Parts: sequence; structure tokens; C-alpha cells
Amino acid sequence: MRLFQQLSGLSVLVSLVLAHEGHSHDHHHHDHSHDHEDLGGINFCGDGGSLTGGCQDGLGNIAAADQKVFLWKEKENETTQQDSPASDEDDSTLGNHPWTHTKPCFTSAETNHTLCVFTDNHFASNRGASFITTPERATFFTTTTPFLDPSLTKDINQDLHRTIPSRYEKQLIPGKGMGLIAKVHIPRGALIMANTPSLMIDYRAFEDLPKDSYRQLQASAVDHLPPLHREHIMALSTHDSADRSHIEKIDKICGTNAFDIDPHPEDPMQDHGFYVVFPEISRMNHDCRPNADYYFSHDTLTQYIHAIRDIIPGEELTLSYINPVMKHKARNEKLNRIWGFQCSCPLCTAPTPQQLASDTRIAQIRDFWGEFSDWSTDSRASPQLAELVASLYEQEKLWGNMYEAYTWLALEYNAAGEPWTAVKWANKAVERGIPVVGENDSDVLQMERLIKDPWAHWSWMKRVRVRGGWGKGREREGEENHENDDDE
Repeated sequence: MRLFQQLSGLSVLVSLVLAHEGHSHDHHHHDHSHDHEDLGGINFCGDGGSLTGGCQDGLGNIAAADQKVFLWKEKENETTQQDSPASDEDDSTLGNHPWTHTKPCFTSAETNHTLCVFTDNHFASNRGASFITTPERATFFTTTTPFLDPSLTKDINQDLHRTIPSRYEKQLIPGKGMGLIAKVHIPRGALIMANTPSLMIDYRAFEDLPKDSYRQLQASAVDHLPPLHREHIMALSTHDSADRSHIEKIDKICGTNAFDIDPHPEDPMQDHGFYVVFPEISRMNHDCRPNADYYFSHDTLTQYIHAIRDIIPGEELTLSYINPVMKHKARNEKLNRIWGFQCSCPLCTAPTPQQLASDTRIAQIRDFWGEFSDWSTDSRASPQLAELVASLYEQEKLWGNMYEAYTWLALEYNAAGEPWTAVKWANKAVERGIPVVGENDSDVLQMERLIKDPWAHWSWMKRVRVRGGWGKGREREGEENHENDDDE
């Protein structure tokens, strides 16, 4: 649910309810955990063998392996056996895309869904990518722009014009294992890293198939990738040193290092998202107040990492694995339960009085969230309350979420009939929002509309109208009341 929809009355509350653990329907409060055996998220201690320097060791330029091309075949009048391998020998094909691999496949008797491994080792300039999903969904992927226009992903994994030479390097972090360290000053808003996925796993696999079946699909998805790409996935952390079989190790790697990604806006199967592995990005460790944040673009099938504050040379690059707007105890209980560690970030190791003060600010922020999406006369929302919440965000160093506070400020000032102050905050919301949600995000686009014409925006004078009276000198001369704009 987009923020502007929540605030314009289309949703009563800012939702933090997760359909899957970490499968967030809130706009931006990232939570990387998922319900795949209650593991999840990105890697905390990614020891050994990872790529650094924006794939400078050659992952983006590997020669394609397994050159033989297969087309997925759907067997007609098949007698389905529960979770049994589905044949790929038939006359019909899955579109015209030359997948390098299209098997194994398993079909569930309960849902009659067939899920296969679809690997394209030519994707993203021979970097390669594997998808575990249904034939119908794989066909949909091949109709999206990253598959139709290879130039979009040609240099995305190295991003030569912006991040090469690399702004970071891999180092051993005391108490954490391997992590990424800034080599140069990285200004706020700068791109740090951009990667196409290695694995995209349809959540339907975990719901429809037994453990042995989806584990086999995961292992095949990794094994089908080009050799160097496969090596870097296998080098990711499993969070422990247990001796496992090849299939079990890949399952643990996926569970420890995956991000949750929502479906493409035009995906016909909107009820199931993906859990996705990016081995380079997985090297970034957790911090409850990180210096970087990310968003995924379906337009390029790419995860982008940007600095959300200035980062100095020698500083570790970090992301938050969970929704950062949680109290100290709740954050650490979740981190320990899912990833098995106690956070040692500056906020979590601060003296008790400072932790309690932080918890108080978090409680206030959460208490006020609902006010800004309540457009009734009972709401306490006002420009002054929005100023308070923005101040709380700043005190809490919630840099990745500041665009939310600025959006509330823009809307509240516009709703009170102060267009130029609203435009000031809308500009700040756009500047802060692009690095963490992308330029095509609906919240960013809403703020751009407000900047263009605050009087035509649905929020114009809305608090004044709801509470009675138009105020003095609030309307632009000759401007009609926008009573019918509320639902735009």
C-alpha cells in the first residue's frame, strides 16, 4: 500500500502487518525476513569468497556455460502425481525464449501447479539468472523489458559509469565475519551497488511442494548457473559451521541471504512474491541505523543500493534487516530468532538511558502514524504534529525513512492551505525518496504532482474543509474549491 494512498484516506492506517514474516505490505519499512523455515534476510556474517568491487573479478563477464538450449514442454493430458517430476517432452513450448535449462519440474497434486527451474545463462551479459516458478510466470518474465532489451542489463552489475572503480572493499569485521568497507567518501544519495538477481524463487514453491522437492529445485537453480557465478553463491554464509549435504547447504544459503521482492505490477500472479538472492549485496551486514538502503526495480530486474547519509572512508556499509521503527527489545528478539545474533550496532549497545529514550521516541512515532491517514475531524494531524514527527525521525537517525516524514509535512501544509511550504517539503521528499524507493515510485510521483500544482492536488485545503471553514487568504485568487479532487 503506497504512502500517498494511506494518507489520502484510501487506507485508514499505515500497515505494518506482514502477510509472510517480512513480506511487507507497508510501503518502505524494510524487513528482510521470510517464512521459509523461519530463516531469512540478507547475510550477517558473509565469510569468504564473495565478489567485491562491483563484480570486478569477472562475474559480469563469464563465458556462458551449458550452451545447449532447451525449451520447456508442457505435457498434454498428463496424469498428475503429487510433487513428482513433470516431463518436459512434448510438442508445445514455453514461448520463444531460449532458456538454457528448464528442469527439473515438480507438480503438486493439491494445487495442480507445476514449478520448474528456468535458467538463462546469457541474461545480463552472461552473468546468468535462475527462476523457480510456474511456466506461465516464466513466460511473463520473458515479456518484460529486461528480457526484451538486453542493453538494460548489459552493464548493470558493474554499473561502469557510476561505481567503477569500486567504492568499497571486502574486509573481516570483528565479531561479524566479512563485510564491506567504504574506500572513499560516498555522499548521500550516491549509488553504491546495483545487481541483477542470481535466484528468484516463487513463494508458491514453499507453499505447494514438500521440503525435498523445493530443495532440489533450489540446488538445480544454483548448479545450472555459470561456474564462477555458482562459486560466489556457494561461498555465502550459512550462519554456522554445520556439515551439510550440497542440497542442504544451498537451502541454508538461500534462507540466510534472501530478500523478499513483491511481484511485478503487471504479473498475473499478484498473490505470490519472490525471495531473491543477490550474492554481492548479501555481503552487507546489519545495523539498526544503517548508512545505506535499497529498492528493487522491475523495469531493470535490479536491486539498487544507495547511501542514505554521507559515508566516510573506512566506515562499514550496512543495511537494516528489519523494520527499523521497532523498540530495542523487539528488534533484538527478531534478529536473534531469525538470524541467530544479538545486534552490536551503536544504538543497541548505547547506555540503557539512551536506549530507553530511543524506545520512547519510537513509541511516539508509531502512535502518530495513524493520525496522518485519518482525515476525519477526530485526527490530531497538523503541520505542527508533522514537524514533531520529522524531528523524531531525525533524532532516531531514520535516514532511509525521512522521505515519509517529509511527505507528511508536505501534505499537512498543503491541507492547511500553505502551498509554498508544502512545495518545500515535497521537494525534500522527492530528493530523499528517489534513492530508497526509486524515481517511478507512486509516492515520489505524488510529491512531484504536488510540486507542479499544489492547488490541484487532492490534499489542498483538505484539513480546513473537513474541520469547517476555508480560512483567511488561503485560496489562490480565482481558484475554485477542489471538493471533487479528494479521490485523485
